[in-house]
Amino acid sequence: MIDKLISLGYSKTFAERYYQLWGERAYRIAQAMEKPLPRCFRVNTLKTTIAELTKRLTKKGFQFRRVPWAREGFCLTREPFSITSTPEYLTGLIYIQEASSMYPPIALDPKPGEVVADMAAAPGGKTSHMAQLMENKGVIYAFDVGEDRLKETRLNLSRLGVTNTILFHKSSLYIDELGVEFDKILLDAPCTGSGTIHKNPERKHNRTMEDVKYCQGLQMRMIEKALGVLKSDGILIYSTCSLEPEENEFVIQWVLDNFDVELVPLRYGEPALNAPFGIELDEEIRKARRFYPDTHKTSGFFIAKIKKL
Repeated sequence: MIDKLISLGYSKTFAERYYQLWGERAYRIAQAMEKPLPRCFRVNTLKTTIAELTKRLTKKGFQFRRVPWAREGFCLTREPFSITSTPEYLTGLIYIQEASSMYPPIALDPKPGEVVADMAAAPGGKTSHMAQLMENKGVIYAFDVGEDRLKETRLNLSRLGVTNTILFHKSSLYIDELGVEFDKILLDAPCTGSGTIHKNPERKHNRTMEDVKYCQGLQMRMIEKALGVLKSDGILIYSTCSLEPEENEFVIQWVLDNFDVELVPLRYGEPALNAPFGIELDEEIRKARRFYPDTHKTSGFFIAKIKKL
């Protein structure tokens, strides 16, 4: 089995790890990541309604199925020509977005009038999704360090008609300098991206355990900052597109051990691993969720909903 993973291009280290985590299933997960994901889109309800938009696309010959966890999300089953060349796309009535990426804003459930932070915002997919859930009311403080990616974010937010967002060209590790208390925070954390092999095949062999450890350290620092500026009873969504328990379950175990928080159950996805590599974790961890390429037809994805007590 490990040889099969190596034959797909995985380094020996990660092939062995994945076999330890999932046994025979590891190869099915890896095989699923060899195929492109279905193209999905989100209807932008700041500019149109779901009924109106789906009617317009159906007339043009597009066919699609609904994303189970997002009423405004759809995945294409027939694309007669590129959806990105339609007036609907060009005028910001839809946003192309991977299905699992629609779940963090839905799970966060930001309301109109709330004060919200997006700690790693570029290119703006989740930021704009939160803005539409908030009906452009309230305020989103959105951070990112990449200048080019922030330009892309600004263009996306402008095309989608988002007006309640302030963009910061700064690391969200400085979020406390704003002196703002937040109702809700989204941290779609920087990670090794091992769940995105379908679009980044080089990650099979060019990542190391040093990369995993570096990301884990950064993720913990960002969570600590987030919890420091979150109101009591506030919600933090933590998500990654990584398969590694060190960036997912072990980070959440550290949060449970060091902060006065609880995990809120999530409905979609499979329960998180509670004994990765034979290390027993808190039973609470199973309230966090994983999405897998073989069963959910998404990237490999992890999400946890944390409530500050």
